[in-house]
Amino acid sequence: MKGHLPSTLLSLTAIALSLTALVQLHRADAPDRVLEVRGLRVKDAAGVTRVEIGAPVQDPMVLGERGPRAAPASGVVLNGPDGNERGGYLTVDAGDEAVLTLDAAATGQEVFKVVANKDAGASLFVIHQNGAAAMLTTYQGQPELRLYDENGTQTWSQPAAGSGEPLR
Repeated sequence: MKGHLPSTLLSLTAIALSLTALVQLHRADAPDRVLEVRGLRVKDAAGVTRVEIGAPVQDPMVLGERGPRAAPASGVVLNGPDGNERGGYLTVDAGDEAVLTLDAAATGQEVFKVVANKDAGASLFVIHQNGAAAMLTTYQGQPELRLYDENGTQTWSQPAAGSGEPLR
């Protein structure tokens, strides 16, 4: 009988662990189950992080180098197959902004950006790799469309600065 005690204890332990695992597995399917984490990184088959959800997210990887983010931010970041940041939807801790961006693969530069700020309204930027850009904004308290050439020089604005003419 004495020799059977260790194997009996081992069997009872295995049964208890199995039952605990089944209970935990069942609880994971419960509709009110909530997973709380500071971050989540989804990696591809090569081990490259392709999606990051974080509070905060990491500093961006641009052209293979990790550099500082303008300010701490939380949200969802999308990375290309090389691990470089290609865009994201973030809330920025400084300035109370929400930002949606898409970045060019070849240069890492923003080519599409939407910024929303409770005090300054919203702005949409569409930027070509040569620097030419269009901006639609309410930054100054009224709708405005601006066009810029590749040198960053404003070439057109509506309404024209100081015109005071209605948009209709």
